[in-house]
Amino acid sequence: MNYNIPHFRALVRKSYFTKVDTEGWYDVICFAVQSIAGKILTFHVLTDDGMMRSRVPISEIYIKEPTQDIPYHYKQLWDCFDETASIIAYEFLQYHRAQIVLKDCSLVWGTYLFTIDWFDNPYSNEPQDYKCGHVFKADDGYLLCMPNNRLHWFDSNWVTKDLPTDLSIFKVDTELLSVESASKRWVSADSNSFFYDIVE
Repeated sequence: MNYNIPHFRALVRKSYFTKVDTEGWYDVICFAVQSIAGKILTFHVLTDDGMMRSRVPISEIYIKEPTQDIPYHYKQLWDCFDETASIIAYEFLQYHRAQIVLKDCSLVWGTYLFTIDWFDNPYSNEPQDYKCGHVFKADDGYLLCMPNNRLHWFDSNWVTKDLPTDLSIFKVDTELLSVESASKRWVSADSNSFFYDIVE
């Protein structure tokens, strides 16, 4: 349930770590995440005074001091699906920006960091329930973890057309195809030839 991520510098309110209501911020390096089914995505961080803290919620991680912070349940639309996941920073998406639709349909802009993709659980294994989480740093400084259908990507070289105004025309996936289920038999039985024929 613990996964390395491309590390980055961030801020955490001192009051989140202390028993007293301390003003100011800790400078931290975020270097890993932890995924627990049914819970918010959390981070492992190292402070600049040598303290390591685990399970810091995504809602408590900031790239800069926010001026218009949003509630924690706006920052991640769905809880983590499972402890089993993979982390990837898609090279093509590095530094790409997207307009992100929050749960109240308000729009914010963010820059892509990395993606968490859950597997081996009832939701992810069901095509129409599958969702990955793309982690963004919002322009106002907080982090977001959002699925594909809440993002409108910006790429001045490629994204040159407008989305249709009626988004209800788009459907969800309902099937993950299997090529071996297309016929009862695929190769000649007991073939000792390296270049065997494909037969049905």
